[in-house]
Amino acid sequence: MKCLFATLVASTVLLVPFGRAVAFQDTNVNSRYRIELITIDNGTHPPSEALQRELDRLVGRPYRTETLDAVERRVRLEYPSYRVTRVVAKGGMQDHIRVRFELESTRKIIDFSSPRFSYHSQQQFTFGAGADLNFERASFNFGLITDNNERVERYSGYHGAVVAPIAHSRFKVALLGESYRTQWNRKTLMVSDALYRTRTNIEPTLIYDIARGLELRAGFSFNNLEMQFPVARDQAVNAVITTLRYSRQWQLGLTGTQTLEAGYSLRAAASFLRSDFDYRRHMGEARFTLASGNSEKSTSSLSFSSLVGAIDGSAPVLDRFVLGNTHTLRGWNRFDLAPAGADRVIHFSADGRYHFVRAVYDTGTLWNAGRPKVLRHSLGVGVVVSGITAMVAFPIRNGSMEPIFLVGMNF
Repeated sequence: MKCLFATLVASTVLLVPFGRAVAFQDTNVNSRYRIELITIDNGTHPPSEALQRELDRLVGRPYRTETLDAVERRVRLEYPSYRVTRVVAKGGMQDHIRVRFELESTRKIIDFSSPRFSYHSQQQFTFGAGADLNFERASFNFGLITDNNERVERYSGYHGAVVAPIAHSRFKVALLGESYRTQWNRKTLMVSDALYRTRTNIEPTLIYDIARGLELRAGFSFNNLEMQFPVARDQAVNAVITTLRYSRQWQLGLTGTQTLEAGYSLRAAASFLRSDFDYRRHMGEARFTLASGNSEKSTSSLSFSSLVGAIDGSAPVLDRFVLGNTHTLRGWNRFDLAPAGADRVIHFSADGRYHFVRAVYDTGTLWNAGRPKVLRHSLGVGVVVSGITAMVAFPIRNGSMEPIFLVGMNF
């Protein structure tokens, strides 16, 4: 027994160091090379400070394919309109290499916009498609849409916009034109007679880039409403519009991001603009998102969004708030909450995704000034495949709960 024990001890003493040597041996044949320099070949749009710091950290480190793959995904995320090619060459010192990311613009003169599509089991389809024309100093957009999601009515028609920068300045000028025919839900027809058959809108706007990610828009909106009843004259909704928006994304390591989006908009219609309405519409929005994965396929994300709005004065149905669609209170039908819209709104949403599974929680209230508020909640669970979400959402309330089925892109 003593001999056996001595043999085991001796074997352990001899094998452990050998085992450690094998365990820590680097099998990557390229690890003996070190990164001498890593650059992005694009003189017109230098990388952000966050991306440049990531590149600087890699200088002097061993060359590893998986690390550069992650960096390349980060470059693609920052330059979505460019084709990225990685070039590896011999460095100036022995056992050193240089890495260069070459960027080639993929911006097309004609580019078809991503289609807009959603289906709500109680509100039917929404669909839109468009095209962008990109030139040296200006861009044009044209689209067709039938929407039964954003406003009280379903509107169908076309819209077009042109945006052009003012030379050697941070200013841009924009002009939007749109024309729609409307359809009304029977519940809306029962509670309101101030409805219109068609509406057209022209919006000239001046855009100013205050700082990186911070944009101010100011201009006018000239809406003409052809009223539902032939005896009623057309009505004008002319307003001053102002929007302040902030959007910024920060890199968390090589594959994670955090994004903050916030905005405030004011729409003020007044008689001095020859408007038939006098009111002020305030709305504030914010969204914070944490995501991991690469630019092509996010593996997980968590986002929180909020909406607050109020209208002072008497606004047309056109500008009243709604809840209960594919973005807000997803387990409810907007025509059951406020068939003609409301002048006060508060909403909060939490949206989580892990691989192809997605879950949402919404809560909010919609009311008119001087009337009681009712806080409502909803839950939704679904799957995401190739950017398309299919979800079943439930209202949280006492009594029976009728589920709502949602499917679509970008919601």
